[in-house]
Amino acid sequence: MANRKAVEVTEPEVIDIPLLEDCIIVTGGEEMAAQSKSLPFKEVDWLKLSFKNIVRIENLVGFHALKKLQLDNNRIRKIENLDHLTNLTWLDLSFNQISKIEGIDTLTKLTDLCLTHNEIVKLEGISELENLEIFSCANNEIATTDDFQHVLRKFQKLRVVNFQNNPVCNDQEYTAVLLAFLSNLKYLDFRLVDDEKVQSAKEQYFSDLQSLQQDEAQDAVLKKKQDEEAAQEELYQRANMPGVEKLMQTMLEEDLEGEKLTLFVEFQEPLDDYNDAFKETWEQFKTAMLMLYDQKVDEKRKFDLNYFGAIESVDQQSKKMISDFKLLKKKCKRRFQEADVSDAEKDSKMEEVHGRTKELREHLLELEMFQIEQYEDLIMQFEDKYGQIRSKTLDEARVFFEKMRNMQNAYFDKVQERAKELLAKNAAGELPNLKDEQAGVLADKDAFMTSVVAGSHECRSAKIDGKDEEIGKRENSSYQALVDGLIANEKERSRTRTDDVLRMIEFFDGESL
Repeated sequence: MANRKAVEVTEPEVIDIPLLEDCIIVTGGEEMAAQSKSLPFKEVDWLKLSFKNIVRIENLVGFHALKKLQLDNNRIRKIENLDHLTNLTWLDLSFNQISKIEGIDTLTKLTDLCLTHNEIVKLEGISELENLEIFSCANNEIATTDDFQHVLRKFQKLRVVNFQNNPVCNDQEYTAVLLAFLSNLKYLDFRLVDDEKVQSAKEQYFSDLQSLQQDEAQDAVLKKKQDEEAAQEELYQRANMPGVEKLMQTMLEEDLEGEKLTLFVEFQEPLDDYNDAFKETWEQFKTAMLMLYDQKVDEKRKFDLNYFGAIESVDQQSKKMISDFKLLKKKCKRRFQEADVSDAEKDSKMEEVHGRTKELREHLLELEMFQIEQYEDLIMQFEDKYGQIRSKTLDEARVFFEKMRNMQNAYFDKVQERAKELLAKNAAGELPNLKDEQAGVLADKDAFMTSVVAGSHECRSAKIDGKDEEIGKRENSSYQALVDGLIANEKERSRTRTDDVLRMIEFFDGESL
C-alpha cells in the first residue's frame, strides 16, 4: 500500500488496562492530564491508541462515554468489538490492514470516520451511520462507483469525502457521480466543490437522479407511515393496551378451525357485524385508556416537581449552613495569622469551630431526617393518587373485555344457528353446487359442529381471556415497579446524602486552621 507509515515497535501489543490508562486523553491542561490514569473508564471520552502495534481490537469494555477513538497506525486486520461504544462520534482506523468495513453499524452517532490507508475493496457496512459528516477512505482498493450513489446518498449530513489514491479515481465518471448524487457535499478529495461542476454532473445524470428521487419520495412516504404506526404502537404500549387494536385480526389469523368457516358465505354477515362492533368498542376503550394515561403522566410530573423542588429547597438550606461555617473557619484562619493573637484566643476560636462543626453535623442530619419524612409523605400521596388511576384503568379493561366476550358469544350463537341450517340443507340435498373442500368440511356433522364451530369459539375466547389477563398483570406490575423504584431511589438518595454529610464533617474535623 502506497505511503503507508511504518509502525515503530516490533512486538504485537495487547490492549490491556495499563495500555488503556496510558492512552487516555484528558483536555484542560497539565493538571487535568496528570489525573488521566485515575479517571474511571466510564468517564473517559477520548482514547488515543495510535502507533501501538495493536493487532486486535479488544478489551474496550466500560468506556460508555467514549466519543473519540484513535486506532490508527497499527496492524489491525478486522474491525470488531466496537459495537457497544454507541457514543462514539469520531473513529480513526487509518493505516491498518483492514480489508472489509464491518462491525460499526451500531455506532450511529459517528460524524467522522477515517479508514484511509487500508485494504478495503468495497463500500459497505456503513448504511446505519446516518449522522456521518466526514468520511475518509483514501488509499484503499475501491475500484468502482457502483455503491457510491446508493450507500453515500442517504447520508444527508455528509459534506466531506475523500477517496484519493483508490483505483476508482481513474474512472472518468468518479467525480461526476459523487457531485451529482451527494447533495450536501462541500469538499471532495480535499478540494472545495465547484457549483458549476455540480450542476453539470446533475445534468449528466438527470434521468438517473430523477428516477432515484422518485424512489426516495416513495420510500419517504412509506417510512413516514411506518414511523407513525410505530409511534402509535409505542403510545399504546405505554398506555397499557398493546396488541388490543389488532386483537380481532390476531384471533382470525390464529383461529385455524374458524378459517374453514370462510368457505361459506353464510358466515360472512355475522363476522362483519362482529368486526363493526369491535371497532366501535375499541375506539371507546382507546379514548378512555389514553385519557387515563395522560392522567398518569400528569400525576408523575406533579410528583417530580414537588419531590425535586423539595430537594432543591433543602439543598439551598444546607449550602447556606456550610457556607456560614466555612466563612467562620476562614475568619479564624485569618485571625490566627495576625501577630497580636494570643494562645487563649486561639484556644477559644478552636473550641468555637469544633462546637460549630458538631452543630453543623446535627443540623444537616436533622435536615436530612426532615427530608426523609417529607419525601415518604410525598411518595405515599403519589402512591394513593396514582393507585386510583390504576384502579380506573383496570375497570376500563374489565368492561372492555367483558364486552368482547359478549360480542364473541353473540357471534357464536349466530354461527351455530347458521351452521345447523347449512348442515340441514346439505343433508336434504339442497346444496348441489358445493365445492369439494366445502363438501369435505360438511361431511362429518359432529366434527363440523364441535371442531370447527365450537373449536373456533373456544380459540377466540381463549385469546380474549389471555389478553385480558395480560393487560391486568401489566397494569399491576408497572404500578408496583414505579412505586418500588421511587422508594428505592429515595433510599439511595438518603444513604448517599448521609454519607456525604458524615464525610464532610470528618474532613472539617481533620482540617487544620
